[in-house]
Amino acid sequence: MKTMTEGINALRKFSTCEIADAMIRLGFEPWGGYLSDIELWSPTYCEGETRIVGPAYTVKMVKKTDTISPIPKDHFVDSAYKGSVIVISAPSDVKNAVWGGLMSTRAKVIGCEGVVIDGRVRDLNEHRDMKFPVFAKSHSILPQNAFVRPSEIQVPIQISTTIVHPGDIIVGDLDGVVCIPKESIEQVVSNCEKHVKIDKQCMKAIQEGDKVKETFKKYRGN
Repeated sequence: MKTMTEGINALRKFSTCEIADAMIRLGFEPWGGYLSDIELWSPTYCEGETRIVGPAYTVKMVKKTDTISPIPKDHFVDSAYKGSVIVISAPSDVKNAVWGGLMSTRAKVIGCEGVVIDGRVRDLNEHRDMKFPVFAKSHSILPQNAFVRPSEIQVPIQISTTIVHPGDIIVGDLDGVVCIPKESIEQVVSNCEKHVKIDKQCMKAIQEGDKVKETFKKYRGN
């Protein structure tokens, strides 16, 4: 793979499950790049063919009472770029949303792939009406600006056990969200290609009546 675009296009062929499997086989600890407990909320809740693939544009939220952390010059959505996936970390103990319908509107106009929120979203019908992909931990009726504020943009952020760096590739689908370090794309794609072929052989054998144990031993070696 010579370019980031080629790498992103190659990753589009694989599900988040296939990518996470590859990353575990390659030794990415502890959870293979999995951004745990984040689910698809828009265009539909945990159903459909929605897929997002793109470089992470990271945003760190802090509590509104934080007077020490930096304050960004521009609104964080305005600084996002076409093709990016906006990835937001929020304080774990807040109950408010950090993303709403107006933000999805702006992100869609810019051409962002979608948003991944380590926190809550609101205005569900607005996101769904515009069919903008939103992945989040949960939802809320409370606004962002009464409780939290944006702080650092395009810095490493931690979501569960995974550190997401700006430019890392985010893949999201019905099963969840995974983060691939940008320097490891080619390695992950190669591993996916190899093992997806093996799993297709397993599927065919099982459909034809073979037992799972003997099938796995024959094709997977375990």
